[in-house]
Amino acid sequence: MKNTNRHILEFLEEWAPQSTKLEYDNVGLLVGNSEQEPRKVLVTLDVTDEVVEEAIQKQAHLIIAHHPLIFRKLSRITEDDAVGSLIYRLVKNDISLIAAHTNLDAAYGGVSFVLAEKLGLREIEFLKPSGSDNSERPSNVSEESGFGAIGTLEQPMAADVFLRHVAQTLNVRGLRYSGFSDTISKVAVCGGSGVFLTDEAVKKGAHAYVTADIKYHEFFYGSSSFLLVDAGHYESEVPVIGALCDRLSGRFPDIEVIASGVNTNPVNYLTVNPN
Repeated sequence: MKNTNRHILEFLEEWAPQSTKLEYDNVGLLVGNSEQEPRKVLVTLDVTDEVVEEAIQKQAHLIIAHHPLIFRKLSRITEDDAVGSLIYRLVKNDISLIAAHTNLDAAYGGVSFVLAEKLGLREIEFLKPSGSDNSERPSNVSEESGFGAIGTLEQPMAADVFLRHVAQTLNVRGLRYSGFSDTISKVAVCGGSGVFLTDEAVKKGAHAYVTADIKYHEFFYGSSSFLLVDAGHYESEVPVIGALCDRLSGRFPDIEVIASGVNTNPVNYLTVNPN
C-alpha cells in the first residue's frame, strides 16, 4: 500500500491529536494535497526560505514543521509577501506542508518529554496534565496530554554544574537564569514559551525549571530554593525534530525521512568580557 499525506496526518493524529492544540493555533495540512504520495519528507522547526530551498534541492515532497507557516489570516499569496512567497514556492514545486505545533507540545513523548530525556531526567510525567484545572484547553482532549514535563536527575547536581549541563547538552551559547538551589534533583521543563507553568513547577517541588522566552519581571520567580532557566526557544524545542524523524521512519519505512540541516534559530549571540 502506498502511503499518502493523509496517512501521515493519521499517524500524527494518533500521537498528537489536533483536539489538544490551543485555540489560537493552526495545525495539520496547511499546503498541498492529502492524497499526495511523498517519497521523501523533510522535518524542521520552522519554514524559512533556506528550508524551502533545501526541500527543493533534496527533492522532498513534504515538509513537516513544528511552527506553522500560516498563523494569521492571509490577505494575499504573492512573491512580494514574506509568507505568501514561501507558500507560492511550495505550491510551484509541488511540496506539501504539515504543521504539528501545540498539539505536539501537548503530546505524551512530545516536545517537553524529549527535552526532559535530553537533559537526562527519569520518571518523566506531565508537569500539568490536561484537565487539571480550567485553563485554556478544548473539552475533547486526550487523557495522555498536557504541558511541560517533570522528572528527576540520575544524580543530584549543584546549581552551577546543572547550568553547565543544560548549556552543553542543548548547545546553548548563553543561558539566562535567576534564583538558586543548593542541590538540583527534581527538574521541570517546557520546550518553548513555558513561563506560564512556573507556579506549577514550584508547586510540584521542582528545584529547577528550564524553559524559554522569560521576560524581565518573570525572572523574579527565581528564589533561594528555585532556579529558573531560560535556555532559548529554538534550543529547547529543536531536539523534538530527531524524535519526530525516528517515529516517522519507524511507521513509514518506505518513506525517506530527513531532518533539516538548516539552523532556523533567528537569535544570534555576541559574547563579550564585561571587564
